[in-house]
Amino acid sequence: MTDRAQYVDAMIHEDAARIIELADRLGSMPEAGFREFRTADLLARELQDSGATVETGLAVSGVRGSIGPTTGTELVLVADMDALPTSGAPGGIAHSCGHNAQMAIMLSVFRAMSLTGIPQAEGIRLVFLGAPAEEYVNLDYRLGLRREGKIRLLSGKQEFIRLGLFDSAAAVLKYHSMCDSPARIATVNGELNGFMAKRATFTGKAAHAGAEPHRGVNALNAATIAQVAINAQRETFQDRDRVRVHPIFREGGTTVNIVPERAVIETYVRAATTDAVFEAAAKVDRSFAAGAIAVGARLRIEDTPGYQPLRTSPFLGEILGRAATARIDRRQVDFEDKATASDDIGDVSAIAATAHLSVSGFGGTIHAADFSVSDKTRAFVLPALILAEAACELAAARGAKAREAAASFIPRWSREEYVRMVESLFRDVTIEWSPTETASQGTKSPR
Repeated sequence: MTDRAQYVDAMIHEDAARIIELADRLGSMPEAGFREFRTADLLARELQDSGATVETGLAVSGVRGSIGPTTGTELVLVADMDALPTSGAPGGIAHSCGHNAQMAIMLSVFRAMSLTGIPQAEGIRLVFLGAPAEEYVNLDYRLGLRREGKIRLLSGKQEFIRLGLFDSAAAVLKYHSMCDSPARIATVNGELNGFMAKRATFTGKAAHAGAEPHRGVNALNAATIAQVAINAQRETFQDRDRVRVHPIFREGGTTVNIVPERAVIETYVRAATTDAVFEAAAKVDRSFAAGAIAVGARLRIEDTPGYQPLRTSPFLGEILGRAATARIDRRQVDFEDKATASDDIGDVSAIAATAHLSVSGFGGTIHAADFSVSDKTRAFVLPALILAEAACELAAARGAKAREAAASFIPRWSREEYVRMVESLFRDVTIEWSPTETASQGTKSPR
């Protein structure tokens, strides 16, 4: 560890109480995606106090802080800002995925490196990005923003990519909290699934459910058959693809004595590769169609692009792994994690060299109201020390290793190609099948 890195390490140790207090403050003010305005104000003040040049209102509510020469090698620290609708939480929303920890940890790394003068001394550009709307929820609101022209893509990091905020990034560091486990304390450069989102709207015909049900077309029955058909597909999903399909019923009728005229299913289709996502999505579409055809309902399928699988930089993983095992027994660091969750850091990893760290220190269930801190030092201070050591190594010698990471990385798309690809995944298809038509008369009319 260089002298400057030791100064950074000492500052984070000294700042431990401050980091924990900041995480608690952020945790007490949860805000939904693309609406994190109070959070953005707090991040902006913290960044300004660290000497950063600050930009706000990026992708509606995102924040960027930067320090160091504009021509320097760029090292980017990314943190998610949004909270999650959480049943049982006060107000129905909470940081039940630990994004408050992300922000506090990455801010502490930025602050320590900034106040010890590393960006200026090494001639690097240090960037903090507070990214809104990682949790892929409240889609109606986001699609409304898209119609209004305020966003084009549906998550914060996707919009940041579109806006060019990763164009100059030589290396990107990302962190996420995780629940305690006897098997491990941390993961380094684990994989994450990609996914796409689907909404299936079944439209039937209302009728008196007691007197004349034969005059109706039961949309809820169509949706129920579709759900059963999806479950019948599960044995065809291969283990290596880590497929996850987890639908919910958003609508299923208005009152018990009326044949349901409308039913709505929403689901993600997740998998380890893009090809596996598309293959599973086709099976889900067939299942939706089976339900509609069986009862003669009209079916509308709306697809929205989710996230890309996370595929991290092996070069950056070695640096991050050394920093992790300097503080954690190597036997407690998982370098082979293959998670089935998703994050839009996967999209970033397709266009810039990216490394990802997760550390425990939380109990309960992630995405649930009982998700809470079990060990404040492990949850907030330990990750900051690990990430700071890795960042200092990348910054040393005028960012030599950050540049090496960039040179070893082959992007999957350019920014323009990426935006075109994501926008091509928006899809709206309607299938109509009259209850009185035979198989040879059925029609399928995409639009």
